[in-house]
Amino acid sequence: MGALPSLSMAPLSLSAWLERLESQHPAEIELGLDRVSAVACKLGLLASPPTTLTVAGTNGKGSVVTVLSTALVYSGKRVGRYTSPHLNRFNERICIDDLEVQDAELIAAFEAIEEARASISLTYFEVATLAALWIFQERDVDVQVLEVGLGGRLDAVNIIDADLSVVTSIGLDHTDWLGDSRELIAIEKAGVARPGQPCVVADPNPPHSLLSTLDAQGAQTSLINRDWAVVEDEMQTASHQRYQLPGNTGLLPVNMAAAIQALELSGLVTVDQSLVDHLASVSLTGRLSRMQTEHYELLLDVAHNVESVSQLAQFLKDHPVSGKTVAVFGVMGDKPIRDMLFLCETAFDEWNLIDLCHVPRAMSTDRLAEFLQRMGAAINYGPFPDLWQSLMTRVTTGDRIVVFGSFFAVGEATAYLSAHQHDGEQN
Repeated sequence: MGALPSLSMAPLSLSAWLERLESQHPAEIELGLDRVSAVACKLGLLASPPTTLTVAGTNGKGSVVTVLSTALVYSGKRVGRYTSPHLNRFNERICIDDLEVQDAELIAAFEAIEEARASISLTYFEVATLAALWIFQERDVDVQVLEVGLGGRLDAVNIIDADLSVVTSIGLDHTDWLGDSRELIAIEKAGVARPGQPCVVADPNPPHSLLSTLDAQGAQTSLINRDWAVVEDEMQTASHQRYQLPGNTGLLPVNMAAAIQALELSGLVTVDQSLVDHLASVSLTGRLSRMQTEHYELLLDVAHNVESVSQLAQFLKDHPVSGKTVAVFGVMGDKPIRDMLFLCETAFDEWNLIDLCHVPRAMSTDRLAEFLQRMGAAINYGPFPDLWQSLMTRVTTGDRIVVFGSFFAVGEATAYLSAHQHDGEQN
Protein backbone atom coordinates (compact mmCIF):
# COMPACT_ATOMS: atom_id res chain seq x y z
CA MET A 1 0.00 0.00 0.00
CA GLY A 2 1.36 3.43 -0.91
CA ALA A 3 1.80 6.51 1.19
CA LEU A 4 -1.26 8.12 2.67
CA PRO A 5 -2.55 11.46 1.32
CA SER A 6 -0.65 14.57 2.33
CA LEU A 7 -1.21 15.65 5.90
CA SER A 8 -0.02 19.22 5.37
CA MET A 9 -3.48 20.74 5.00
CA ALA A 10 -4.95 19.61 8.32
CA PRO A 11 -2.99 18.00 11.17
CA LEU A 12 -4.67 14.87 12.49
CA SER A 13 -5.74 14.34 16.07
CA LEU A 14 -4.55 11.23 17.88
CA SER A 15 -7.94 9.53 17.46
CA ALA A 16 -7.87 10.29 13.74
CA TRP A 17 -4.36 8.85 13.46
CA LEU A 18 -5.42 5.68 15.23
CA GLU A 19 -8.42 5.25 12.94
CA ARG A 20 -6.11 5.67 9.97
CA LEU A 21 -3.60 3.15 11.30
CA GLU A 22 -6.33 0.55 11.83
CA SER A 23 -7.26 0.67 8.15
CA GLN A 24 -3.99 1.25 6.31
CA HIS A 25 -2.74 -2.38 6.31
CA PRO A 26 -4.77 -5.24 4.79
CA ALA A 27 -4.08 -7.62 7.70
CA GLU A 28 -4.35 -7.02 11.44
CA ILE A 29 -1.38 -9.35 12.01
CA GLU A 30 1.49 -9.98 9.60
CA LEU A 31 4.52 -11.52 11.24
CA GLY A 32 7.93 -10.70 9.83
CA LEU A 33 10.71 -8.18 10.41
CA ASP A 34 11.72 -7.00 6.93
CA ARG A 35 9.18 -4.19 6.51
CA VAL A 36 9.36 -2.80 10.05
CA SER A 37 13.17 -3.11 10.08
CA ALA A 38 13.45 -1.10 6.88
CA VAL A 39 11.41 1.75 8.35
CA ALA A 40 13.26 1.58 11.67
CA CYS A 41 16.54 1.88 9.79
CA LYS A 42 15.30 5.00 7.98
CA LEU A 43 14.33 6.47 11.34
CA GLY A 44 17.76 5.71 12.80
CA LEU A 45 16.37 3.44 15.50
CA LEU A 46 18.68 0.45 15.00
CA ALA A 47 22.16 1.95 15.09
CA SER A 48 22.59 2.61 18.80
CA PRO A 49 19.49 1.76 20.83
CA PRO A 50 19.37 2.20 24.60
CA THR A 51 19.85 -0.80 26.87
CA THR A 52 16.94 -3.07 25.99
CA LEU A 53 15.06 -5.60 28.13
CA THR A 54 12.57 -7.68 26.11
CA VAL A 55 9.81 -9.80 27.63
CA ALA A 56 8.02 -12.61 25.78
CA GLY A 57 5.62 -15.34 26.88
CA THR A 58 1.95 -16.32 26.88
CA ASN A 59 0.90 -14.84 30.23
CA GLY A 60 2.59 -12.48 32.66
CA LYS A 61 4.47 -10.30 30.16
CA GLY A 62 2.80 -7.07 31.22
CA SER A 63 3.40 -7.83 34.88
CA VAL A 64 7.11 -8.48 34.36
CA VAL A 65 7.54 -5.37 32.20
CA THR A 66 5.80 -3.19 34.80
CA VAL A 67 7.87 -4.54 37.69
CA LEU A 68 11.09 -4.05 35.73
CA SER A 69 10.14 -0.50 34.83
CA THR A 70 9.08 0.40 38.37
CA ALA A 71 12.31 -0.94 39.87
CA LEU A 72 14.50 0.82 37.30
CA VAL A 73 12.74 4.16 37.78
CA TYR A 74 13.04 3.79 41.57
CA SER A 75 16.77 3.22 41.11
CA GLY A 76 17.20 6.46 39.20
CA LYS A 77 17.11 5.27 35.60
CA ARG A 78 15.23 7.04 32.83
CA VAL A 79 12.99 4.30 31.51
CA GLY A 80 10.83 3.78 28.46
CA ARG A 81 8.10 1.14 28.86
CA TYR A 82 6.18 -0.39 25.96
CA THR A 83 3.24 -2.73 26.52
CA SER A 84 0.21 -3.94 24.59
CA PRO A 85 -2.68 -4.00 24.22
CA HIS A 86 -4.22 -1.10 26.12
CA LEU A 87 -7.38 -1.08 28.21
CA ASN A 88 -8.79 2.41 27.64
CA ARG A 89 -6.25 4.73 25.99
CA PHE A 90 -3.57 4.09 23.39
CA ASN A 91 -1.22 6.26 25.47
CA GLU A 92 -1.11 3.48 28.09
CA ARG A 93 1.16 1.52 25.75
CA ILE A 94 4.06 3.97 25.85
CA CYS A 95 5.34 5.38 29.14
CA ILE A 96 8.38 7.35 30.24
CA ASP A 97 9.28 6.85 33.89
CA ASP A 98 5.89 5.16 34.40
CA LEU A 99 3.96 8.17 33.03
CA GLU A 100 1.93 7.87 29.83
CA VAL A 101 3.22 9.95 26.93
CA GLN A 102 1.09 12.83 25.69
CA ASP A 103 -0.94 12.92 22.49
CA ALA A 104 1.44 15.42 20.89
CA GLU A 105 4.39 13.05 21.24
CA LEU A 106 2.45 10.20 19.67
CA ILE A 107 1.32 12.38 16.79
CA ALA A 108 4.90 13.53 16.17
CA ALA A 109 6.03 9.90 16.14
CA PHE A 110 3.29 8.87 13.71
CA GLU A 111 4.18 11.76 11.39
CA ALA A 112 7.86 10.75 11.41
CA ILE A 113 6.97 7.13 10.69
CA GLU A 114 4.58 8.11 7.90
CA GLU A 115 7.31 10.11 6.18
CA ALA A 116 9.89 7.34 6.58
CA ARG A 117 7.73 4.44 5.45
CA ALA A 118 6.93 5.87 1.98
CA SER A 119 5.34 2.91 0.14
CA ILE A 120 6.05 0.33 2.87
CA SER A 121 2.84 -0.97 4.45
CA LEU A 122 2.85 -1.45 8.23
CA THR A 123 0.38 -3.01 10.64
CA TYR A 124 -1.13 -1.10 13.56
CA PHE A 125 1.15 -2.93 15.99
CA GLU A 126 4.24 -2.29 13.88
CA VAL A 127 3.54 1.44 13.82
CA ALA A 128 2.88 1.40 17.57
CA THR A 129 6.21 -0.34 18.17
CA LEU A 130 8.11 2.10 15.98
CA ALA A 131 6.39 5.00 17.75
CA ALA A 132 7.55 3.69 21.11
CA LEU A 133 11.13 3.26 19.93
CA TRP A 134 11.12 6.70 18.28
CA ILE A 135 9.81 8.41 21.43
CA PHE A 136 12.31 6.56 23.62
CA GLN A 137 15.10 7.78 21.35
CA GLU A 138 13.78 11.35 21.38
CA ARG A 139 13.54 11.28 25.18
CA ASP A 140 17.03 9.74 25.49
CA VAL A 141 16.01 6.99 27.91
CA ASP A 142 18.63 4.91 29.69
CA VAL A 143 16.69 1.67 29.40
CA GLN A 144 13.76 0.55 27.27
CA VAL A 145 11.60 -2.33 28.51
CA LEU A 146 9.63 -3.90 25.66
CA GLU A 147 6.73 -6.34 25.74
CA VAL A 148 6.43 -8.69 22.78
CA GLY A 149 3.02 -8.53 21.16
CA LEU A 150 2.79 -11.95 19.50
CA GLY A 151 5.33 -14.76 19.66
CA GLY A 152 8.80 -13.30 19.67
CA ARG A 153 11.04 -14.30 16.78
CA LEU A 154 9.01 -12.46 14.14
CA ASP A 155 7.40 -9.84 16.37
CA ALA A 156 8.15 -6.19 15.58
CA VAL A 157 9.75 -5.71 19.01
CA ASN A 158 12.46 -8.18 17.99
CA ILE A 159 14.07 -5.75 15.54
CA ILE A 160 16.01 -4.54 18.58
CA ASP A 161 18.71 -6.84 19.99
CA ALA A 162 17.85 -7.41 23.63
CA ASP A 163 20.59 -7.01 26.20
CA LEU A 164 18.48 -9.25 28.43
CA SER A 165 15.30 -11.19 27.74
CA VAL A 166 12.61 -12.83 29.84
CA VAL A 167 10.34 -15.68 28.76
CA THR A 168 7.34 -16.11 31.04
CA SER A 169 4.85 -18.96 30.62
CA ILE A 170 4.41 -20.96 27.42
CA GLY A 171 0.81 -21.80 26.60
CA LEU A 172 -1.44 -22.60 23.66
CA ASP A 173 -2.49 -19.21 22.33
CA HIS A 174 -2.48 -17.61 18.87
CA THR A 175 -1.98 -21.10 17.43
CA ASP A 176 -2.90 -19.94 13.90
CA TRP A 177 0.32 -17.91 13.82
CA LEU A 178 2.66 -19.62 16.28
CA GLY A 179 1.94 -23.33 15.95
CA ASP A 180 -0.43 -25.80 17.57
CA SER A 181 1.86 -27.16 20.31
CA ARG A 182 3.85 -25.76 23.20
CA GLU A 183 7.01 -27.11 21.55
CA LEU A 184 6.44 -25.06 18.40
CA ILE A 185 5.28 -21.95 20.26
CA ALA A 186 8.33 -22.10 22.53
CA ILE A 187 10.66 -21.82 19.55
CA GLU A 188 8.98 -18.56 18.58
CA LYS A 189 9.22 -17.19 22.13
CA ALA A 190 12.91 -18.13 22.36
CA GLY A 191 13.59 -15.94 19.35
CA VAL A 192 13.92 -12.83 21.54
CA ALA A 193 17.11 -14.12 23.20
CA ARG A 194 20.53 -13.13 21.91
CA PRO A 195 23.92 -14.92 21.94
CA GLY A 196 25.90 -14.33 25.11
CA GLN A 197 23.07 -12.40 26.77
CA PRO A 198 20.98 -13.49 29.79
CA CYS A 199 17.55 -15.01 29.26
CA VAL A 200 15.38 -15.57 32.34
CA VAL A 201 12.90 -18.44 31.91
CA ALA A 202 9.93 -18.40 34.31
CA ASP A 203 7.97 -21.39 32.99
CA PRO A 204 8.26 -24.16 35.64
CA ASN A 205 7.62 -26.81 32.98
CA PRO A 206 9.38 -25.43 29.92
CA PRO A 207 9.08 -27.31 26.62
CA HIS A 208 12.29 -29.04 25.64
CA SER A 209 12.35 -26.96 22.47
CA LEU A 210 12.60 -23.75 24.49
CA LEU A 211 15.77 -24.79 26.30
CA SER A 212 17.34 -26.42 23.26
CA THR A 213 16.67 -23.34 21.11
CA LEU A 214 18.10 -21.01 23.74
CA ASP A 215 21.14 -23.26 24.02
CA ALA A 216 21.60 -23.32 20.23
CA GLN A 217 21.38 -19.52 20.17
CA GLY A 218 24.08 -19.24 22.81
CA ALA A 219 21.88 -17.46 25.33
CA GLN A 220 22.81 -17.51 29.02
CA THR A 221 19.68 -19.21 30.31
CA SER A 222 18.60 -18.67 33.92
CA LEU A 223 15.87 -21.23 34.59
CA ILE A 224 13.30 -21.26 37.38
CA ASN A 225 13.67 -24.20 39.81
CA ARG A 226 17.19 -24.79 38.56
CA ASP A 227 19.02 -21.48 38.87
CA TRP A 228 16.45 -19.50 40.87
CA ALA A 229 13.26 -20.34 42.69
CA VAL A 230 10.13 -18.88 44.22
CA VAL A 231 8.01 -20.54 46.91
CA GLU A 232 4.84 -18.69 47.88
CA ASP A 233 6.06 -15.15 48.70
CA GLU A 234 9.77 -15.86 48.98
CA MET A 235 12.39 -16.20 46.28
CA GLN A 236 16.02 -17.20 46.01
CA THR A 237 18.01 -15.72 43.15
CA ALA A 238 20.74 -17.33 41.09
CA SER A 239 23.30 -15.64 43.37
CA HIS A 240 21.64 -17.28 46.40
CA GLN A 241 20.12 -14.06 47.72
CA ARG A 242 16.74 -14.44 49.45
CA TYR A 243 13.97 -11.87 49.24
CA GLN A 244 10.51 -11.65 50.74
CA LEU A 245 8.12 -10.67 47.96
CA PRO A 246 5.41 -8.11 48.65
CA GLY A 247 1.91 -9.57 48.81
CA ASN A 248 -1.47 -8.27 47.66
CA THR A 249 -0.16 -6.61 44.50
CA GLY A 250 -2.43 -8.67 42.27
CA LEU A 251 0.66 -9.98 40.46
CA LEU A 252 1.66 -13.63 40.55
CA PRO A 253 4.79 -14.18 42.69
CA VAL A 254 6.49 -16.04 39.83
CA ASN A 255 6.23 -12.99 37.56
CA MET A 256 7.53 -10.61 40.19
CA ALA A 257 10.37 -13.02 40.97
CA ALA A 258 11.25 -13.32 37.27
CA ALA A 259 11.59 -9.55 37.05
CA ILE A 260 13.80 -9.45 40.17
CA GLN A 261 16.02 -12.19 38.77
CA ALA A 262 16.29 -10.26 35.51
CA LEU A 263 17.26 -7.11 37.40
CA GLU A 264 19.99 -9.00 39.26
CA LEU A 265 21.43 -10.39 36.02
CA SER A 266 21.20 -7.07 34.21
CA GLY A 267 23.65 -5.32 36.51
CA LEU A 268 21.71 -2.11 35.95
CA VAL A 269 20.66 -1.65 39.59
CA THR A 270 21.49 -2.88 43.06
CA VAL A 271 18.90 -5.46 44.05
CA ASP A 272 18.20 -5.61 47.77
CA GLN A 273 15.20 -6.06 50.05
CA SER A 274 14.43 -2.33 50.06
CA LEU A 275 14.08 -2.38 46.27
CA VAL A 276 11.88 -5.47 46.48
CA ASP A 277 9.76 -3.83 49.18
CA HIS A 278 9.21 -0.84 46.88
CA LEU A 279 7.56 -3.19 44.37
CA ALA A 280 4.54 -3.34 46.67
CA SER A 281 3.60 -0.07 44.94
CA VAL A 282 3.17 -1.82 41.59
CA SER A 283 -0.40 -1.70 40.37
CA LEU A 284 -1.55 -3.18 37.09
CA THR A 285 -5.23 -2.85 36.29
CA GLY A 286 -6.81 -6.08 35.15
CA ARG A 287 -4.37 -8.46 36.81
CA LEU A 288 -6.40 -9.88 39.69
CA SER A 289 -7.32 -6.29 40.55
CA ARG A 290 -9.57 -6.34 43.62
CA MET A 291 -11.81 -3.68 45.09
CA GLN A 292 -13.97 -4.13 48.17
CA THR A 293 -17.14 -2.07 48.53
CA GLU A 294 -19.61 -2.07 51.37
CA HIS A 295 -21.65 -4.87 49.83
CA TYR A 296 -19.54 -6.77 47.31
CA GLU A 297 -16.05 -7.49 46.06
CA LEU A 298 -15.10 -6.59 42.49
CA LEU A 299 -12.31 -8.45 40.72
CA LEU A 300 -10.98 -7.51 37.27
CA ASP A 301 -8.73 -9.89 35.34
CA VAL A 302 -7.67 -10.09 31.69
CA ALA A 303 -7.73 -13.90 31.79
CA HIS A 304 -8.31 -14.73 28.12
CA ASN A 305 -6.66 -18.10 27.51
CA VAL A 306 -6.57 -21.51 29.15
CA GLU A 307 -3.59 -20.87 31.41
CA SER A 308 -4.77 -17.52 32.74
CA VAL A 309 -8.34 -18.74 33.26
CA SER A 310 -6.96 -21.72 35.18
CA GLN A 311 -5.02 -19.35 37.45
CA LEU A 312 -8.12 -17.21 37.97
CA ALA A 313 -10.25 -20.24 38.85
CA GLN A 314 -7.64 -21.40 41.36
CA PHE A 315 -7.52 -17.93 42.91
CA LEU A 316 -11.30 -17.91 43.34
CA LYS A 317 -11.16 -21.37 44.93
CA ASP A 318 -8.40 -20.30 47.32
CA HIS A 319 -10.22 -17.08 48.28
CA PRO A 320 -13.90 -17.97 48.78
CA VAL A 321 -16.62 -15.45 49.64
CA SER A 322 -19.72 -15.88 51.75
CA GLY A 323 -22.13 -14.91 48.97
CA LYS A 324 -22.43 -15.84 45.30
CA THR A 325 -19.71 -15.37 42.69
CA VAL A 326 -20.91 -13.74 39.46
CA ALA A 327 -19.06 -13.78 36.13
CA VAL A 328 -19.09 -10.85 33.70
CA PHE A 329 -17.33 -12.18 30.62
CA GLY A 330 -16.37 -11.33 27.04
CA VAL A 331 -13.80 -13.00 24.81
CA MET A 332 -12.42 -13.16 21.30
CA GLY A 333 -13.65 -15.85 18.93
CA ASP A 334 -10.22 -17.37 18.25
CA LYS A 335 -9.81 -18.62 21.83
CA PRO A 336 -10.34 -22.22 23.05
CA ILE A 337 -13.67 -21.29 24.62
CA ARG A 338 -14.80 -24.80 25.53
CA ASP A 339 -11.61 -25.49 27.50
CA MET A 340 -11.68 -22.08 29.17
CA LEU A 341 -15.28 -22.46 30.33
CA PHE A 342 -14.70 -26.01 31.53
CA LEU A 343 -11.93 -24.79 33.85
CA CYS A 344 -14.31 -22.44 35.66
CA GLU A 345 -17.47 -24.52 35.39
CA THR A 346 -17.93 -24.65 39.17
CA ALA A 347 -16.49 -21.21 39.94
CA PHE A 348 -19.55 -19.09 39.15
CA ASP A 349 -23.19 -19.03 40.20
CA GLU A 350 -24.24 -16.77 37.33
CA TRP A 351 -22.87 -15.63 33.98
CA ASN A 352 -23.28 -12.21 32.37
CA LEU A 353 -21.97 -12.01 28.81
CA ILE A 354 -20.71 -8.67 27.49
CA ASP A 355 -21.94 -7.90 23.98
CA LEU A 356 -18.77 -7.01 22.04
CA CYS A 357 -20.42 -7.00 18.62
CA HIS A 358 -18.48 -3.83 17.71
CA VAL A 359 -15.24 -5.84 17.91
CA PRO A 360 -14.87 -7.96 14.75
CA ARG A 361 -12.85 -10.72 16.44
CA ALA A 362 -15.20 -11.09 19.42
CA MET A 363 -17.25 -14.22 19.99
CA SER A 364 -20.97 -13.46 19.88
CA THR A 365 -23.01 -13.67 23.07
CA ASP A 366 -25.34 -16.15 21.35
CA ARG A 367 -22.45 -18.51 20.65
CA LEU A 368 -21.09 -18.12 24.18
CA ALA A 369 -24.57 -18.79 25.58
CA GLU A 370 -24.71 -22.08 23.66
CA PHE A 371 -21.61 -23.30 25.47
CA LEU A 372 -22.86 -22.18 28.85
CA GLN A 373 -26.36 -23.60 28.45
CA ARG A 374 -24.82 -27.05 28.18
CA MET A 375 -23.36 -26.41 31.63
CA GLY A 376 -26.77 -25.46 33.03
CA ALA A 377 -25.59 -21.96 33.94
CA ALA A 378 -27.81 -18.94 34.57
CA ILE A 379 -27.09 -16.47 31.76
CA ASN A 380 -27.69 -12.79 31.04
CA TYR A 381 -26.19 -10.83 28.17
CA GLY A 382 -26.03 -7.33 26.74
CA PRO A 383 -23.80 -4.22 26.72
CA PHE A 384 -21.71 -3.82 29.85
CA PRO A 385 -23.65 -0.80 31.21
CA ASP A 386 -26.92 -2.74 31.03
CA LEU A 387 -25.40 -5.80 32.68
CA TRP A 388 -23.88 -3.72 35.45
CA GLN A 389 -27.03 -1.76 36.21
CA SER A 390 -28.99 -5.00 36.43
CA LEU A 391 -26.35 -6.57 38.67
CA MET A 392 -26.51 -3.65 41.07
CA THR A 393 -30.19 -4.38 41.71
CA ARG A 394 -29.40 -8.00 42.66
CA VAL A 395 -26.03 -7.89 44.41
CA THR A 396 -26.08 -8.64 48.12
CA THR A 397 -23.60 -8.45 50.97
CA GLY A 398 -20.82 -11.01 50.58
CA ASP A 399 -21.14 -11.38 46.81
CA ARG A 400 -18.23 -11.20 44.39
CA ILE A 401 -18.37 -9.89 40.82
CA VAL A 402 -15.61 -11.08 38.51
CA VAL A 403 -15.12 -9.20 35.23
CA PHE A 404 -12.75 -11.18 33.03
CA GLY A 405 -11.82 -12.18 29.51
CA SER A 406 -10.37 -10.06 26.74
CA PHE A 407 -8.77 -6.64 27.15
CA PHE A 408 -11.79 -5.26 25.29
CA ALA A 409 -14.15 -6.66 27.93
CA VAL A 410 -12.16 -5.49 30.94
CA GLY A 411 -11.45 -2.17 29.22
CA GLU A 412 -15.15 -1.47 28.74
CA ALA A 413 -15.74 -2.31 32.40
CA THR A 414 -12.98 -0.06 33.72
CA ALA A 415 -14.06 2.84 31.50
CA TYR A 416 -17.69 2.58 32.62
CA LEU A 417 -16.91 2.09 36.29
CA SER A 418 -14.46 4.99 36.29
CA ALA A 419 -17.05 7.27 34.74
CA HIS A 420 -19.77 6.19 37.18
CA GLN A 421 -17.79 5.65 40.37
CA HIS A 422 -19.60 8.44 42.18
CA ASP A 423 -23.10 7.36 41.19
CA GLY A 424 -24.18 5.57 44.34
CA GLU A 425 -22.90 2.01 44.32
CA GLN A 426 -21.20 2.42 40.91
CA ASN A 427 -24.43 2.06 39.03
